[in-house]
Amino acid sequence: MQNEEFSSSLNQAETFVSMFERGAARLKESDTALTERYLRNMTVFSQIMPHIFDSFQHYQPKKRHIYMEESGDLNLIRDDIGVPLFSANPKQQASKKVAQALIKPNKTLLNLERTDNHPTRHVHYSNKMLDQKNQHSQGLELLQGWPDFVGSTILFGIELGYQLELLLAQRSIKHLYLYEYDLDFFYYSLFAIEWQPILERYNQDGRTIHFFLGVEAEEFTEKYLRQLEENGYFMAPETYLHIAYSSPENDLAIAYFKKHYARQVMGWGFFDDALIGVAQGLKSLPNTKLAHFQGRDALPKWVSNIPVFILGNGPSLDQGIELIKEVREQVLLVCCGSTINTLKKLGITPDIHVDIERLKQTVDKFLFLDQEYLDKIWGLSVNVMHPGFFDCFKRSGMAMKPGEAITSLMLGQARAQGDTKEYVQLNYCNPVVANLALSYVHLFGFNNVYYLGVDNGFKDKGSHHSVHSGYYKDGKESGFQTFQQAKLIEREGNFGGTVYATGMMDTSRVQLEALTRQLNKRRNFASFNLSDGAKIEGVTPLLLEDVLILDPKINHAKVIDILESVYFTDPPASLLGQSAEALICVDDFRKISQMLQQGWDENLKTREQVCDLLWSHHRQIYFLKGSIHRHVYDLLIGSFTYSAFLIVQFLFAHQDEAETVSRARHLFEPWCEFLEEMPCMLQQASEYVDQGNDHLITYYNG
Repeated sequence: MQNEEFSSSLNQAETFVSMFERGAARLKESDTALTERYLRNMTVFSQIMPHIFDSFQHYQPKKRHIYMEESGDLNLIRDDIGVPLFSANPKQQASKKVAQALIKPNKTLLNLERTDNHPTRHVHYSNKMLDQKNQHSQGLELLQGWPDFVGSTILFGIELGYQLELLLAQRSIKHLYLYEYDLDFFYYSLFAIEWQPILERYNQDGRTIHFFLGVEAEEFTEKYLRQLEENGYFMAPETYLHIAYSSPENDLAIAYFKKHYARQVMGWGFFDDALIGVAQGLKSLPNTKLAHFQGRDALPKWVSNIPVFILGNGPSLDQGIELIKEVREQVLLVCCGSTINTLKKLGITPDIHVDIERLKQTVDKFLFLDQEYLDKIWGLSVNVMHPGFFDCFKRSGMAMKPGEAITSLMLGQARAQGDTKEYVQLNYCNPVVANLALSYVHLFGFNNVYYLGVDNGFKDKGSHHSVHSGYYKDGKESGFQTFQQAKLIEREGNFGGTVYATGMMDTSRVQLEALTRQLNKRRNFASFNLSDGAKIEGVTPLLLEDVLILDPKINHAKVIDILESVYFTDPPASLLGQSAEALICVDDFRKISQMLQQGWDENLKTREQVCDLLWSHHRQIYFLKGSIHRHVYDLLIGSFTYSAFLIVQFLFAHQDEAETVSRARHLFEPWCEFLEEMPCMLQQASEYVDQGNDHLITYYNG
């Protein structure tokens, strides 16, 4: 039996060798034609994408077993699995795969729902658009398969380009993102397909093509997100995905992309929120200090080695209370949001308290705390925070929040007055308080970080926060917040098992991971997750009983004094006493808002024309980012993104293109109404300090 198996294997090997030899001979016979194609492709890359030409001009592939099938198509032996990349007829195989994909689309998804009893005009007009969407969807057949025109597509794997060529022959794609980890595959595509018509098609206004060659899975998503900002986030939730082939690298890129999808479709911001941030930031400035950076050398080295505990209000906080009390004199405690009320009940005073949510409800929780307790704590936030926050603390500070109109206005005004200080914008500080805490840890240069109660989820819907928190009273939910009906996501637990998270919690974890990747590049940095919540990639899981802190006792007051003197300064005098209306260019804003209402007329008949119009509007807003009107970009971009997405979602939901485009006009009209109202809101910008409601005072057991 063994001899028969050996004989069979030998025959297969001989057949394979013979096949490859014949293929190699055909390849040699076609050498001139293939070389000419390569030269044509390299020439067009040198003209349109010279960076790719430079990368492949002297490229030497590692995979050498390239050959030609009888069909005239190139094929390649995959070294990782020892078999050809394609069947004996590569283009035919590619054609079948593309045809199947076009029938059954793989695409991203986002569903926005109505929000009732919300005071903002953004939500008011979004609700009107959603009502129009629901009304005008009636009687329309749902779209099946890929439409003829697609706004955005990601191709995971270029291979030798056959599927890409076939896809573009059958569909028109506005924004095309091409990921290929294996540089050999792309190199051989220069011999296999004609790149000139592809590049020339995208070398025109309104079309973009983006190559992600040889990059790791994480790097692909990060670069894609940066490109997405330029092309418009409103396309992200309607992106068609095509997986050309499976490989460990490709599969990892797809998994990472899916896991970080929330970063594409959350945190867009909106007009009212930006306006609230402007009003509150300017009103807060006289009562606090502003973060600035003077370089790492300004901080004594011993400070950076102090262990820092970031304390969240998750259910696992309860398991670590005794540990906190045990190591209290050796560590710095950073308290997140509502955790402060929990700690007060437990007799623990943090060194630093951080908050990021701009609404007055954030401040209301301090009403349950006595002033003597708050006076011992350093309150840190960002420049959109409600001014009441800074009134609560004897010592406080704010940093700038990226992507906010108040940040653009503050920096613009300071620079106009010749102020060259390096004011700090805290990246990755969203969406919740733990993210802000880690951003401050990053700024301060701390090297030893412990998470406790930062669960980013829960294992039981009934136990979503510390039992000592204001979310509970007498062991039952206080009525302040419940997750019983919430749509939850399953995530891997820090110590195993499954953790359930809301979209916001999951986004927070993703943002913690993104900043942790940067911090892990810092020499001597280490972070540990003591929480029995969601796993945070890059952070070492550590059981409470395994925590060993041998550091000496610290003088907490002295540490805070040093941090404040090194990283905070008085706000620019030119900003003090300024009104929001005086800083915002209302007349210029009105011109832009009127321009964004133009362009939709009876000539718009196709999805492509509508997407081109929305893209041109996005570009008009985006170009403000590099101008003196950066704050106008920050005010507009969020609400535009939501509105444009709702229109695009409607466009690609229904089969009948002409009728869908005709009805889509009804979604554009509420957006125009909002644009018409915005300048009037700006003229009263100083009044947009959030007035809050009594929800927290009534239900929170502080």
